[in-house]
Amino acid sequence: MNKGELRKIIYGSARDLTTPYKTTADEQIRTKVCGLDEYKNAETVFCFVGIQDEINTEMLIDQMLKEGKTVCVPLCTQPGKMEARQITSREELSEGKYGIPEPAKDAPKIDPKTIDFAIVPCVTCNKKGQRLGHGGGYYDRFFEGLDTKAAIICREETMTAAIPTDSHDITFPIVVSERNVYRND
Repeated sequence: MNKGELRKIIYGSARDLTTPYKTTADEQIRTKVCGLDEYKNAETVFCFVGIQDEINTEMLIDQMLKEGKTVCVPLCTQPGKMEARQITSREELSEGKYGIPEPAKDAPKIDPKTIDFAIVPCVTCNKKGQRLGHGGGYYDRFFEGLDTKAAIICREETMTAAIPTDSHDITFPIVVSERNVYRND
């Protein structure tokens, strides 16, 4: 199965998840992420802003801000490229490319090398840290050559064992689902 075929299957599965399951799973994922030593020890955290069927990261971002962490989120700058930009409130986000809430173009740019911990989205992933994104290559390009501690977050119901990968695909050391934390480091 190729990446496009797998995306279609997982998109359908994600749409079929019940709201109570998603809400509960997302809260359990938030709790598990915040319990990670990598998160607790991080001063600067990079986190995606979840939309539609993705993990809802609003409460996670709010918690990071409340804890006084430097929070940065993606700003798409051109096809396949994004930057980390600091926010001090979710109210600073407005709809950007692909309907994703983004910070203003003049929000402070954060050097990716200064990010202590990153929270990464996926369409699906496996317990080994291989992920399938939406196909734009944004995260693979962003993390290429970085040694940032990072975790993919994914609901267990959308995880799959077999992920088609290419040589440029990044494998992440931590996967967090509502059921478990899987480590591959």
